[in-house]
Amino acid sequence: VFVHQVPYAVDNGIDRITAASSLGAIGVASIFGRFFFGWLSDHIHDPKYSALVGYLVMACGMIVLLNVKTVGMLYVYALTFGFGYGSLSSMFPILASDRFGRGMLASTYGLMTLFTSSIAGTIGPVLGGVIYDISGSYRWAWWLNIAVLTLISLCILTLKPRRASSD
Repeated sequence: VFVHQVPYAVDNGIDRITAASSLGAIGVASIFGRFFFGWLSDHIHDPKYSALVGYLVMACGMIVLLNVKTVGMLYVYALTFGFGYGSLSSMFPILASDRFGRGMLASTYGLMTLFTSSIAGTIGPVLGGVIYDISGSYRWAWWLNIAVLTLISLCILTLKPRRASSD
């Protein structure tokens, strides 16, 4: 979404500099999301529910992005999506440690980062561009992103806790 949100906003009549500044708003909101989702995971029984909320907040942000026509709505999207996005850096290591133990944290976290940042981070922008080139709109790319975020949320619900060990 980061690669294409500025051109999308410009296509919707928002000034290029203002559209680009929405990326900064995502970054600022993610700082608050990191603290909030870390805190939340410390205060609920299973941290997977904190991760679930983070992904659903990102999906809500994407729904707002579908309807962006004004600068105000662009910032509502950026702050909502960014807040949810902040959950990723907090929740990945917590879920990896909670499910696989501290002894496997480095390997598990490395694999999670490989798939989410490297592979998905490469495929997503290219796929978004292809969808735009074919359809002339980012709308279907945003819907695909919402579907993936929703699917991830459902998959998170299936995570089972690690069996107790001496870890």
